[in-house]
Amino acid sequence: MRLPILPLLLLPFLELWLMIVIGGETGALAVIVWLVAMIFLGINLLRYLGASSMLRAAQNVRSGGELPAQALADGLFKAVGAVLLIIPGFISDVLALLCFIPLVRRLMLKRWLAKMAANNSQAFHSFSTGGFTRSTGNVYEHQGAANVEPESDGTGILIDQKPESTSSTERKND
Repeated sequence: MRLPILPLLLLPFLELWLMIVIGGETGALAVIVWLVAMIFLGINLLRYLGASSMLRAAQNVRSGGELPAQALADGLFKAVGAVLLIIPGFISDVLALLCFIPLVRRLMLKRWLAKMAANNSQAFHSFSTGGFTRSTGNVYEHQGAANVEPESDGTGILIDQKPESTSSTERKND
């Protein structure tokens, strides 16, 4: 997943410009109080969310409710929101508040999971075309020597274990 780098580089300047504009309208003290309150709220939310998301995931496993991965992903988005509250600025605060709205969080989770699935299938496709191919069928492990003969229908190789000879001289060597 590639993030556009230009908006990330411009974000601190936009945050600073917005703080100056809002501070000019409401006063510098109001902006400072807002930023300190959001930092305090973000730190406390981060503390609370870490424990509560783990407890909710454990309860979901016990009760057979939603998948624990969904509960953990939900907690992850809330934690991202808490971290965004800790970052000083109004744009990051708006993005943080979006992470706490359940409908927006579900939409972001669906989009993120769709991108993850697309990336995984793309990675698998490049892996399978790079000299490795997908095999269909079962793979069994065995020990000892093997007879390798092609199957009659040409779909694969049948591996049969050779019977071990148990002569009296081999038993004496063991």
